[in-house]
Amino acid sequence: MNKNIRNNVFFKIVILLFFIVSSFSLKAQINCEIKLPEGVSLPLCYGEETSLEVSDKSYDYTYQWYKNGNEIAGETDFVLNITTTENNVTYSVKVTNNQTGEECNSEITVTIMNEFEIEFEQTQLTCSNNNAENGQNAKVIANATGEGYESFSYEWESSNGENIWTNPSNPQEAIGLKAWKEYIVYVTGYTANGDSCVQSATFTPRAYPNPMLEIISNPKDTAYIQNPYVKFTFEGDVDSIEYNSWSWAFYDNPDDLGEITSTSILREPTNVYYQESKASQPFRVELNVKSVDYGCDTTFSSNIIVLPVKLKIPNVFTPNGDGINDFFIIDNDPTGGTEEDKDETTRGFEHESYNPLRDYYLRTELTIFNRWGRVVYKSSDYRNDWDGGNLPDGTYFYVLECVGERDNHRYQGSVAIWGSGR
Repeated sequence: MNKNIRNNVFFKIVILLFFIVSSFSLKAQINCEIKLPEGVSLPLCYGEETSLEVSDKSYDYTYQWYKNGNEIAGETDFVLNITTTENNVTYSVKVTNNQTGEECNSEITVTIMNEFEIEFEQTQLTCSNNNAENGQNAKVIANATGEGYESFSYEWESSNGENIWTNPSNPQEAIGLKAWKEYIVYVTGYTANGDSCVQSATFTPRAYPNPMLEIISNPKDTAYIQNPYVKFTFEGDVDSIEYNSWSWAFYDNPDDLGEITSTSILREPTNVYYQESKASQPFRVELNVKSVDYGCDTTFSSNIIVLPVKLKIPNVFTPNGDGINDFFIIDNDPTGGTEEDKDETTRGFEHESYNPLRDYYLRTELTIFNRWGRVVYKSSDYRNDWDGGNLPDGTYFYVLECVGERDNHRYQGSVAIWGSGR
């Protein structure tokens, strides 16, 4: 072969190999530059969530991320998600080509703007009942401060989506807020070079303390139709909000327990119950107390049941000191004392556990006679406390005169003192 031809062929082969090797080398070179997402630039905001990403992404590469030179366990993907809570943190990555063993290292220092503080000042309390008239008037001012920020803007939201009004002359102040509801303010801080960050904080407005009151009635919780007068009053906690007006509402209609049948503005009203409760359903009593100074009101409630009067008068008692049936007990009995299976000799407890007769009627008078018609005991306010006195065992006779709101009743019969030992 011609020598020139051989040299020319060799030269072409050398040139081809050079291009192949060069092309392979260029293809195998790793670009491990770390980039922020498009549109994101340093410095970042405190608490901002973002990601760092390696330029070259390949299944043939192995990635390992580091924070300030320390390996981050488990972070072996081409992307690293971060939350910015520290300034000047250096993140680095080592990328290895699994085919060639080539390695590439790159790093980025993440800078952040200072965190700013959001503080609240409640300039006006509200009432805890949250009604439209006086329970939605709390006012709260948000104030943000932070090094490196020139100005702040404020936007208020409600946790339940309600519209929030702000002071037209001061958007830092939210107005018309309810007590014990959570509100959110979003604050944007602006730096001199045009950077901005958004932070949020929540606030729950406080209310004036509710009055702590207790409704007191006499009788306490049960009235009787023949003595239907119930006196009401109330006692309050001196440490609660001062109240200076009140009103009562009485619900006495057994056919419509939600109907207000009468009202009163007296401190201690007396309500007259003209109808009995049905099916043991009590009547409701409501007390609404107001504070003119604060514009707050609170409602308290209580229940009264009104029963018929059916006295049960025993025909024997045994004053022997054994704690059973020791007194002449006249009690109200819804059955009227007609149940034959009730044993008259098993009445227990002391007389103090039974209501006096004046709870059942407006007035009563009890008179006890012996067999010759002589009066041996008399009471115009009998309290179930007669144990026979010094009378011997025997049969005696009683007359009980009762004056009621609707009717007057007269009860009479005999009662035996037995087993007294006298």
